[in-house]
Amino acid sequence: MYVKTKNSMFYKRKELSYGLSDIQPFIDYATMDEHYNVHYKKYTDNLNQALLEGEILTDGTIGSLVDILIAYQNNPTIRNNGGGYLNHLLYFDNISPLNRDYNTDASEDLQIFLGSTFGSYDGFKEEFIKAGSGVFGSGWVWLVNRADKPFILTTKNQDNPLMSTECRILLGMDVWEHAYYLKHKADRASYMKDFFKTIDWKVDRKSTRLNSSHANISYAV
Repeated sequence: MYVKTKNSMFYKRKELSYGLSDIQPFIDYATMDEHYNVHYKKYTDNLNQALLEGEILTDGTIGSLVDILIAYQNNPTIRNNGGGYLNHLLYFDNISPLNRDYNTDASEDLQIFLGSTFGSYDGFKEEFIKAGSGVFGSGWVWLVNRADKPFILTTKNQDNPLMSTECRILLGMDVWEHAYYLKHKADRASYMKDFFKTIDWKVDRKSTRLNSSHANISYAV
């Protein structure tokens, strides 16, 4: 998976395990194509260019990128594009044409975990969408495991929770307009309801999609 570039490596987009049209009718092909092939690609290209120009070394792992994001929070190019790359990697890993039924596809452990704080799946969903509605402008909504308790967090622009807190990321929802405007127009609430119909619930609260112990997940080219 590696192509070395002198002493560093570049990042590549996550390869999808599904087609861009497979998430319909909840997220349409045009939105998925624009989101994956334009926005996600732009963040990836800009991140790699910034790393090259800044002579910032990375071993190509996600852990290395998180370390860079923490160290370069005052660099808007790194912060916005590195965060954009990481967040979109997680976003496209969140969704799937499979495993969408929380009651049957989410593990018993995960259901107990969320139920301990939110009471039920419907309670969690309501709080998550409420948080998304409260994001002014552009940003993200996250479900994280922090100190073995579930929390719903929001971040502005392309910031990621791992930049500021020790946690495990279970779920991330993009509420930038580019994630929904072609289909849902300005109706973010409708998009968020449809987003819940696309979530791949095959995720465990302990072995999550990403965590702040910086597991050596590589998306380098």
